Amino acid sequence: MKKLYPAIPLLVLVLLVGSWGVHHFAQHRLEAGIADFRASIGPNATFSYATARPRTLARGAHFTAVTYHNPAMTLIAADVRLGGLTGNNVQGEKIGSIVLRDVKIMTQASTISLDEVDLRNLVLPNTDRASADASRPLGFDSLVLDDGTLTNMHLAIPSSQTDVTVARMTVEQYGVGRTSHLDLDRLATQINLAPTRRISVDHIRIDGPDFASEVASLIQSGHLIHESHPHTMDLRKVEIDSTHPMLQIDHVATSSFSTATEDKMDTTLGNLTLWSTGNDNQTILNAFGYDHFNGNIHISSTSDRSAGRVHLEPMTIESADMGNLTVVAELDQIPFDDMAIIPETARIVSAAMTWEDHSLASHVLAGLAKSRNTDPEIYRQNLLASLAASDDASLRAMGRFLQSPQDHPLQIALRPMKPVNLMMLGIALSMAGDPSVAAPLGLTISTP
Repeated sequence: MKKLYPAIPLLVLVLLVGSWGVHHFAQHRLEAGIADFRASIGPNATFSYATARPRTLARGAHFTAVTYHNPAMTLIAADVRLGGLTGNNVQGEKIGSIVLRDVKIMTQASTISLDEVDLRNLVLPNTDRASADASRPLGFDSLVLDDGTLTNMHLAIPSSQTDVTVARMTVEQYGVGRTSHLDLDRLATQINLAPTRRISVDHIRIDGPDFASEVASLIQSGHLIHESHPHTMDLRKVEIDSTHPMLQIDHVATSSFSTATEDKMDTTLGNLTLWSTGNDNQTILNAFGYDHFNGNIHISSTSDRSAGRVHLEPMTIESADMGNLTVVAELDQIPFDDMAIIPETARIVSAAMTWEDHSLASHVLAGLAKSRNTDPEIYRQNLLASLAASDDASLRAMGRFLQSPQDHPLQIALRPMKPVNLMMLGIALSMAGDPSVAAPLGLTISTP
C-alpha cells in the first residue's frame, strides 16, 4: 500500500494533463466545426454567438446569445445546446439532441417566438454549399427528425394582422417516406381585421401522413401529394367567435384509407353548435326563426379519384331541436386537386334524402307567411288545401308531411336525366311543383 502513495501525484498529473488534452482537442474540433459551418452558409449569411464551449468528447457544444442571419430570415436564441454529433458527408450530419431556449425567428412577412425547441435525432442533409448570390436552403422537405417539441410558440403575421399561439406541439417521425404524428395543445388564432375573429382548438392529434413528402410536394408543385395509407385526425373543443359566438364543436374525429385511385373517409362532428350572425346580417337560421343550430353530423364517403366521383353512404345530420336528415348521394366532376371550387363544378348524379321533422317545418311555414305578410295559420291552411287538391302525387305527399310532420317523414328522390349542378339544387327544389322542372330532375316526394 505504501508503494502506491508516490504514484498518486503522478496519477493526478496524468488526469490533469489528459483532461486538458481532451478539452484542447474538443475546443479545436468545435472551432473547426464552427468555421466549416460558416463556410457552408455562404457569404450572405452570418453566424455569431457570445460564448461557445465544447461538451464531452467533442460530440456537442453549448452556445449562448446565438444569432444566425441570411437575407431571408434572422434566428436569435439565448441558449443552444447540441449533443451527440455524428455523421459524415455521405449520410448527412446527425445531431442526437438540440435544445434552443428563448428563440425568435424573423422574416419580412412574420415573426415566430418560442420558449423552447427540443429536437431529438435530427439529420441535416448534405446540400451544395451556398453560392455568392444565394443562401443555403433550409431543406424542410429533406430533414429527418425522430421527435421534436415546441413550447409556447407565438406567430405574428402583420400583413394579415394574424396572431397564432400554440402551448405545446410535438412532431414524431418526420422524414420522407415516414409515417408521422402531430400532437398539439391549445392552438389559438386571432385575426385582428374588423370584425375580429378568434379560432381555438384545445387539442389536435394527427396520425398517418408523411408530412415531409407533403412539404416537398408543396415546395415543388404547390399541391399536396395523394397518400395511400391510413390517416386519423382527432380534434377536441373547436371554437370560432367574433363579437358573438359563431361555431363550437366538442369533438371532430376523421379516419381515412386510400389507394392509388380510391379514398374512403369517415368523419364525425360531435355536439356541433352553429350560431346565426344576428338580425343585422340575416342567415337561413334567422329566416326560419332559429338563433342557433345544435346537433351531430356523420359523413361516410367513398371517392373515385380516377372518375372524379364521390358516393355519400350516408351523410346524417341529427338535431334534437330541428330534426334528422339522412342523405345518400352520387356526385361527379369533383376537383380533387382543387377542392375550393367544388360548388362550381360538382354535379348531383342521384340522391335520396329522408327528413324526420321536429320543428323545422313549422318554422319554415311561419317564415314564408311572414315574407308574404300573411297570418301564419291562414297561410298554412291555404297551402295545405292547395297541396291536397293537386294532381301531382309528390305535392300531395308534401301536404301530408306538412299536415302532420312528426307522423310522416319526408322522402325525396332525385334522379335527373343528366347530372345537375350542386349550386342549382336549391333553385330546382323550390320549383318542384312545376312538372317541366320535376320531370327532368327525376324528382319524387313521398311519405311512408
